[in-house]
Amino acid sequence: MFQQLKGGYVKPYKNKQSDKNSVAKLEKLTLGNVTQWITIRGKNKDLPILLFLHGGPGSPQTGAQMKYNADLEENFLVVNWDQRGSGKSYTSEVTPESMNVEQILSDCHELVKYLTTQFRQKKVFLMGHSVGAVLGLLFVQKFPELIEAYVGINQPVKRAEEEIRSYQYALSIAKEKNHKKAILQLERIGSPKNGFYHSVDDLVTQRTWLTKFNGVTYKLKAVSVNIHYILSSHLTLKEKLSFMKGFGFSSTHLWDEITKINFFQLVSDVKVPVYFIAGKHDRIVFSDRLKEYYDFLKAPKKEIYYFEESGHYACFEEANKFNLIMKEVKKNHLSKNKMEVI
Repeated sequence: MFQQLKGGYVKPYKNKQSDKNSVAKLEKLTLGNVTQWITIRGKNKDLPILLFLHGGPGSPQTGAQMKYNADLEENFLVVNWDQRGSGKSYTSEVTPESMNVEQILSDCHELVKYLTTQFRQKKVFLMGHSVGAVLGLLFVQKFPELIEAYVGINQPVKRAEEEIRSYQYALSIAKEKNHKKAILQLERIGSPKNGFYHSVDDLVTQRTWLTKFNGVTYKLKAVSVNIHYILSSHLTLKEKLSFMKGFGFSSTHLWDEITKINFFQLVSDVKVPVYFIAGKHDRIVFSDRLKEYYDFLKAPKKEIYYFEESGHYACFEEANKFNLIMKEVKKNHLSKNKMEVI
């Protein structure tokens, strides 16, 4: 119990004999000249690498991954990365000036090169959730030679429009329910202009009511997912306590750039297989707009899966369905990925 409270570790596999080839570790790396952290877990060191890009911005989802998607470790070496300025990688080394999409993509490139060298593989499977899916789609366009396949979970497409729709949804439900407090607060902050709120506090207000009105999660409570971010064993007690500071820091410095993203203008084609996971009850991003982008995007192979019982956390809300899809993705695209021994 004390170790769990203290944190700063990755749980080992219990059956040491049958899991002697397994990987379960926490690593400190230097990426983009600052200290950053990853966890790696998988039942066999020869499994293909699956790198997960967390959302937020600034919300490492390692604990939720280990809670809901542990089955992935049967098929992949699952790598969770606390991006610069967030979680375990929230340190004084990280300057506000370095908190931009280009720098994070550069960090990601360094990380992928490290992983492929470390495990002697040519490519990685890449998946991103929410803001992590913004980074993921930009990464596969820029570095297709390093990607086996890409999975975009609750993929943002046209952020400014999505923010406006999200606000309108929350206000419409508040009026439908005649929820006077919600109406008062939402009308006070007003609809985001070109997707931008006046402050992060206004965004938090909107998300608070959106969560209450089931626009973030559908059947699961959002807090029951989010709590695992903070309780993740890889974080020390001090890092757990500073988790929300990292979230605030990352959101403050990345949100404007992320909000300007419009993939209809930025990414019309990619050279890798693409899979989109859409929560039908997601009111942060919207499955109908994602379908339009799916039809627009050119890729050597593409699929879109609708999760009927999910909101914005599809991979956690319908974990079994998601884990099975990932097993199929691996089966469909696992090429001769291992580097030759020289």
